[in-house]
Amino acid sequence: MDFGQVVLQELCNKVATRAAELIMETKDVMMEEASFQIFSKYISQLNVILQAFQARGIEATTNSEPTKAALESLDSQLQRGCTIIKGYKTGSRFSLFLKSHSLLKQMQDLAQEIANTVALLEQANLNVVLELNSKTDQIINNLRFIELRSAAATESIVSEIKKSTAQNDRNQAHAIQLVKKIADATGTSANASLIRNELELLKLEKEEMEAQKKQAEALQLSQLIQLLYSTEIVGNPNPGEVENVASTFHQYQIDPFTCPLSSEIMTDPVAIFCGHSFERKAILEHFRRSGAGESTTCPTCSQELPWQELTPNLSLRSSIEEWKQREMDSKFEKAVSGITSDDNNILNNALHEMQVLMGMPRYRTRSAEEGLVPKMVQIIKVKDHSRPLNTKAVLKCLNHLSDCSEDNKDVIVEAGAIRCIVKQFYRGEAEAEPDAVAILHKLSLKSAHAEQIGKTKDCIPLLVSLLQNVNQDVSQKAQEVLQNLSHNIHFVIKMAEAGHFPPFVVRFNQGSSEARAVMAAALIEMQLDDINTRHFEDEQFIHKLVEMFSSSSPACKSACLQCIKKLLAYPKMAKHFLTDTYTIPHLLGVITFVGSESQSKQEATEILISLVKANKLSDFQTYPGLQELQSPHNISLFMQLTSTSDPPRTQVQFLRLLVALCDKSETAQDLIRSNDNTVARLFSCLTCDHPEVRRQAMKLIYCVSKDHPAGVPPPPSPTRKESAINTLVAMLTSSPDIKERSNATGIIGLLPADDIFVDKILGKSEALKAIHEVIVTTDEEHNSSRWLNTPVESKPHESLLENALAALLRYTLPTKPELQRQVSKLELYPSLVHVLSRGSSLAKQRTAIVLAHLSQSSKVPLADAPIMVTGGNNFGVLLRLTKVIPNMFFCCPASEQNMCPVHGSACSSRHTFCLVKADAIGPLVHTLRDIDSGAAEAAIIALNTLLIDHSTLSHAAAAIVDNKGLEAILEVLEKGSSSNKDRALDLFQKILNHTKVTNPQFQRSETILIRLLSDDALKKKAALVLKQLNIIPDQSSYF
Repeated sequence: MDFGQVVLQELCNKVATRAAELIMETKDVMMEEASFQIFSKYISQLNVILQAFQARGIEATTNSEPTKAALESLDSQLQRGCTIIKGYKTGSRFSLFLKSHSLLKQMQDLAQEIANTVALLEQANLNVVLELNSKTDQIINNLRFIELRSAAATESIVSEIKKSTAQNDRNQAHAIQLVKKIADATGTSANASLIRNELELLKLEKEEMEAQKKQAEALQLSQLIQLLYSTEIVGNPNPGEVENVASTFHQYQIDPFTCPLSSEIMTDPVAIFCGHSFERKAILEHFRRSGAGESTTCPTCSQELPWQELTPNLSLRSSIEEWKQREMDSKFEKAVSGITSDDNNILNNALHEMQVLMGMPRYRTRSAEEGLVPKMVQIIKVKDHSRPLNTKAVLKCLNHLSDCSEDNKDVIVEAGAIRCIVKQFYRGEAEAEPDAVAILHKLSLKSAHAEQIGKTKDCIPLLVSLLQNVNQDVSQKAQEVLQNLSHNIHFVIKMAEAGHFPPFVVRFNQGSSEARAVMAAALIEMQLDDINTRHFEDEQFIHKLVEMFSSSSPACKSACLQCIKKLLAYPKMAKHFLTDTYTIPHLLGVITFVGSESQSKQEATEILISLVKANKLSDFQTYPGLQELQSPHNISLFMQLTSTSDPPRTQVQFLRLLVALCDKSETAQDLIRSNDNTVARLFSCLTCDHPEVRRQAMKLIYCVSKDHPAGVPPPPSPTRKESAINTLVAMLTSSPDIKERSNATGIIGLLPADDIFVDKILGKSEALKAIHEVIVTTDEEHNSSRWLNTPVESKPHESLLENALAALLRYTLPTKPELQRQVSKLELYPSLVHVLSRGSSLAKQRTAIVLAHLSQSSKVPLADAPIMVTGGNNFGVLLRLTKVIPNMFFCCPASEQNMCPVHGSACSSRHTFCLVKADAIGPLVHTLRDIDSGAAEAAIIALNTLLIDHSTLSHAAAAIVDNKGLEAILEVLEKGSSSNKDRALDLFQKILNHTKVTNPQFQRSETILIRLLSDDALKKKAALVLKQLNIIPDQSSYF
């Protein structure tokens, strides 16, 4: 055997001895016996390889260097294992428990190193181990893949030690119980001797850690010492030796981990030449202040530094980071315990700490493992006003946990957090809103959770309200949650019901016909206004809604009709529906389809009415649908349906549609007027038993007649014409419905003025008596209202009076003496004069024209002079003043004791009408103050009738001036319409010819007339009057 073989033999023996030593050391370990038995077993298997190597291998070894190196490494590794175990065995039992996990980890790593070394030894001696090939591989695999884990009992005790030290638990009973568990686990008794021994060992270990600058380990040992003293099994001879957790933390904060310069915990510690450590920024600032190139001393020991080089203190940094981690772990354990506390302060403090720790992924994971999610949810579930809890912190924690994993989200939902979160919003805790809505946002990303959110009571209305939140992040998150819920049509319906419509419109456009039917039905019940209806102006939405007409489902069609009807309650929507060219054809299809239900026809007609009413006359040329409605075919169709439709309510709808069309379209009016059958059908509706059918038929007759020169188109047949007129008269005289009486009277007033047959029928009827009764009754009601201080008549009464006066105009026309005689027999004039003071503008206008007719029917002959008077409601009356038939006077009676100042005895006959004797001058003058109205124009015409007879002109002018007529005329000249000014100038000129003007009137007249010189249409007449006043010369350029 050569020298090399001898060396190998010695190494082999040494390794065998070291393995035996390691095996012996593992037998004395007080804990984790199962793990160490496995380790010992695998180490003992090395003897098989070593024995075989000694028996046959050493002499046969040809490659001694690799073999030598492998054996030396193996010896070193086995020796290190002995050192590790001895180090742990000599320490305190308490610290051994805390280090158990680290010990097992080191031994497992060592086993893997030994396996690698054995593999190298095998490679260097293939010829030797060839016979042991399978055994060698098994030994290597056993060591390489060994798993040394702490026993459950050990883990439990370690957890309790950490928890107690972290919380600075001074509970004596708990501390004693923990010591007993440790004693039982290590096979000893928990007595005073054990505690004293443990305290001594812990103090020694603490001093060693402090000497080695391992401050985190020293702090943990200090906490263990405090725990043992809290058992009170032995007294603490030096109470100041072991501080509580807070003071211990403070001690180590200001000592080894604290920068002497900044007095803050170091994050980037560096060492200088003398060995002291500082925060990098702080020492650099110290050097800067000391001056470059000058000698610098250490801030701590004042030793002069030959250079300013900085060396990162990696060991100190590692200790600081480890200490910080231990502190955070301690805080976490304490917070976990505090969350289940019944003490409100402890619970809130625990929540406050936990929300900070949750910012780190490590503690989110640990919180989930500790099962904190249901506990957190339970906290916000409890509604106890006597225990104000930090719900903001709970929501912050849940927000962090929802970031951690999908499993956490599932647990949050299963624990009932969604409903609790919604309640938090309604409790008005604004500070918690960002986290609360953030949780809902993260949960909504999963469809199953989104379903739960949408189904939670009040959640969707809440989210909609958050869209207006002042916090933009809250508003944006709420928007995204709603977007995540919009896959469900029931959810978007809830959103719309809460006032958020965009998802509803989008889903409607994308949905199936069945989905649209459900959504349209829901829209019918929603509250809309001018603002939110703008969302439905979407072109695609309109088209998809109109498309529903094509559905074979009656329910779908009905929902479509009702939905469109609801939207058209807002006129701006009409143009959007008309823009879709399918709207009108589809509606007409519903009306004409034989299978359509009566209700559907009524709703379709109602929609057409809304579309017509919402548009101007010019729009009928813009939209093809409106043009189609006024086609001869459709007008004829609608008229036919007014007679054939059943029930009457449907007839009413078609009549209303025709009224709406004729109110906007002259084409529709002409089509109805020009068709005798249509006219006859209309008048036949007046005999219908249904009052609304009669009312709408009269509205339609009035609508096609009011602006037409020929007035009402009566039925062509004399028999039908007489029947129609008698029907109208019967309504006027007998109907209990004021509106019906008013409509009938209005139509009577519009019957053709030149139709003698109509005059004959009216002359024989009771129409005039009924008109007289309306005017007189209204006058009496006014008097009663004035004396009793009660409100005057309502709008229907006013309309009835206006129409009665319009009908009376026919009876007072100078061309109809027979009808005028009937008027003269009635005591009507005082009531007419009263209307000038009390009636509406239109009533005053018509009354003034009636008075003008009557005044012109006196003995003063006139040349034919047509005069058009316009006024309110586009009413126009053609006054045709003709020569009066000789000896025909229809005026008020007068006694000889009260002679007329204008006409004298000429108007004393009971059949003679005189504006002066009727006391109408003052009311007519007062009517002039309705400056721009048709009433003022009619009053001017009536007053002008006094100035036609040259023989009475001066007295008549004086009568007008005496009633302050000159001031009223000047007011018209100053502020009236152009046509009224023109007539007022004529009247003013006539008055000036026969009366004197006072100086104030003169000055005012001059100012107003000069202003009129700038009006091209009036300047010539104004100049003539100024000339008459001697203000401008005859040679003026105005002539």
